[in-house]
Amino acid sequence: MHSIRRWLTHMVVTTLLSASHIASASPLTILQTDKLPVLHAGDVVLIALNCYICGVISETTESPYNHSGLILDTDLGLDSRVAQSLQSTQELSLSDFLHQGGKTSPMKILRPRELDNGYKHDREAYESSTVLLNRVFAQEMRGRAFDDNYLWNNVDSDGHELLYCSEMIQKTLNHVLAQPLTTIALDYSRHWDFWLNYFDGKVPQGEQGNSPASLANADQLMTIFEGTLDTAP
Repeated sequence: MHSIRRWLTHMVVTTLLSASHIASASPLTILQTDKLPVLHAGDVVLIALNCYICGVISETTESPYNHSGLILDTDLGLDSRVAQSLQSTQELSLSDFLHQGGKTSPMKILRPRELDNGYKHDREAYESSTVLLNRVFAQEMRGRAFDDNYLWNNVDSDGHELLYCSEMIQKTLNHVLAQPLTTIALDYSRHWDFWLNYFDGKVPQGEQGNSPASLANADQLMTIFEGTLDTAP
C-alpha cells in the first residue's frame, strides 16, 4: 500500500510540474494589484495547488494555502529563484512556481521580521543572512526527495532526509533566524478517514511538524502581500 501511495503522489506531482512549464508560456497577471512588492531573500510564498490531496490538505489545516516556496534572491521579481519541495527539493523561477497554482489561486507572501529589520537597519547583517540562507539550501536541502509521509524527522533507506514543502522552508530559515520558527502538533481529525487510509492505519496524529497554514500564522513572519493569481491564457 505504501509503494502504491508513493507512486500516486509521484504521478500527481509530476503532472503538476509538467503543467507548470506549459502554463509558464502564458503571461502572468496578478489581480487586485499592479505589481508584486519588492521581494527579499527569505520571503515565503504561499499558494494553492489544484489536486485532490492538495484540497484535502487545505481543508485539514483550515487554510486556503497548501504549498509553499522560499525566495532565494532579492529584488529580481518574477525571475527570483524559489526553493520548493514538491517532487524533490529544487529551485525554479518565481514565475514557474506561481504557475503551479490553480487558475485563480490565493497567494500570500510572508517575510521574516528579523530579516526585514536587518534589511532596513543593518544591511551588512542582512546580506550575510541571505548568503547563509542560500548556502544552507544548496548544501543541505537541494536534491532531497519529497516526504509523502509528512514526518518532521524522516529519512530514506540511505539516511538522507526527506522533506515536505513547509518543513524545508522552516528548517532552512531557522539557520538564519535568532528566534526560530517552532513546530506544531499536527491534527488530522478533519478528513480522518482519508488520512487513515493514506497512512495505512497509522495516522501521525499529534506529532510535531508544520504546514503552509502554520507558516501563515507564525508570529515571526509578517504578511507583505495577499491577493489572487490569474494564470489564465
